[in-house]
Amino acid sequence: MTNERSTSRNAGHAPEAIALDASPASVLHSFAGEIVDATIAHPSVLHVEVRDPHGGRWRLASQNAQCSPSTPSQLVGRSVQSAQIDTASGALRCALSDGATLQVEPTAEPGVDQLPTWELISPAGLALEFGPGSRWRIESAGTTGGDSAQQRR
Repeated sequence: MTNERSTSRNAGHAPEAIALDASPASVLHSFAGEIVDATIAHPSVLHVEVRDPHGGRWRLASQNAQCSPSTPSQLVGRSVQSAQIDTASGALRCALSDGATLQVEPTAEPGVDQLPTWELISPAGLALEFGPGSRWRIESAGTTGGDSAQQRR
């Protein structure tokens, strides 16, 4: 795996400075709080909004993925306690306050032009994209799909 670093159009802004030192594990370490909204958008994209203990809003979106539980309304009111990536499968697993697990598992074979399996945007505007395959990218949410602060394949 290689590690690439570059500056983006937003160089010097706080989220970009954070991105240069971030890893998927460090971003996920901060991802915790109450699930305040969970919906399915077209086509079968799960959107989850989490309010962290400091009042910040995290946004999780999935695509090309199987999500469990399959009914988003079951998530509202629970809390994310911790989150981790299964590096073998690319699945995101979030331990919930009631002992259940929110899981986002890739369903498609990795392709060159395929969208990420899931994306997590922090309250500071830092976006962690994972997939397709084992690829990941961390950047300012305003630059997704463009210049990245850090990415790994």
